[in-house]
Amino acid sequence: MAKCKCSKRPRIASRTVQGMSPCQQGCVDVCANPVCAEPKVLSIMAPLIYDEIGINLCTSFELGVDVAATYPTAACATAKVINATYTYGDGNVVINSLAGRPNCYGVTLSNITVEFAVNLYDNNGRLLDTVYPTAVYLPSDTTAPTYDEETNPDAVELEIFAPYGYSYTAAETNTPVLNFMGYLDTNNSMQQGLNMYGFAKVLDFDVTDSTVTVGLTLVLASMYYTGYKVASQGRIDTPKGSIISPEDSDCMMFVQGDLLNLAIKPLDLGAPYYEEQYKNDCEPSGCGNAACDNNDVVPGIER
Repeated sequence: MAKCKCSKRPRIASRTVQGMSPCQQGCVDVCANPVCAEPKVLSIMAPLIYDEIGINLCTSFELGVDVAATYPTAACATAKVINATYTYGDGNVVINSLAGRPNCYGVTLSNITVEFAVNLYDNNGRLLDTVYPTAVYLPSDTTAPTYDEETNPDAVELEIFAPYGYSYTAAETNTPVLNFMGYLDTNNSMQQGLNMYGFAKVLDFDVTDSTVTVGLTLVLASMYYTGYKVASQGRIDTPKGSIISPEDSDCMMFVQGDLLNLAIKPLDLGAPYYEEQYKNDCEPSGCGNAACDNNDVVPGIER
């Protein structure tokens, strides 16, 4: 076993590693030579769903265009939710901690303005155009055209388990945030805390009146980024397209060959492998900082 050089700089290691003998610790310095292999366990941080609940709503609304005149061959339509906006406060969206139950919240939804991408098709399934109407779901005004006591009431209150609480606005830390995940470049990601997303289905398409009836599923979810260990089944084998040519050259052989794939192995932290010990000063191995590929072999590492 190579002899490790001791640095004068203090090193911070876990108590488990500190208690291991030099023979157990070995001498692999990943700071100088990354380990090339496939990990058995991946240490990841992922947005995990702690709780979620969904509701179904339905209403009819105008498309904002004269379909019969503009698209005379239109025969059917599909809808996709791309955005939803709301105002926080009384009569709109409100998030309250439940008395005596600090890990759960009551979320009142009202006055949700939903923006759709509605695709119009002819009888042969050819896309004619996409229009972008909006409609208010859960309107607090019971005289609103989209209001319906049974299918689109003025408000709903949902209870959700959210043990780490909700996010806040940057300007006012006393205002909770309900993040909507849609398909705009400004809302196509999740946030820690309470998130909402939606799906749509066209139930009726009236060409003469230029209206659609859209069923909407809204899902409320509490999400938090959490570190986890998951079993690894290896790297993704990416499908590769080839350029076929009679030319026989090193360049063409490379283009037609396998894809390059760097394979530096993430450290397997903690029991049973304790690879955090690899961050040690070691005698130079002679391989420098060479990148790993799928053919590299590292002594002592299972492939």
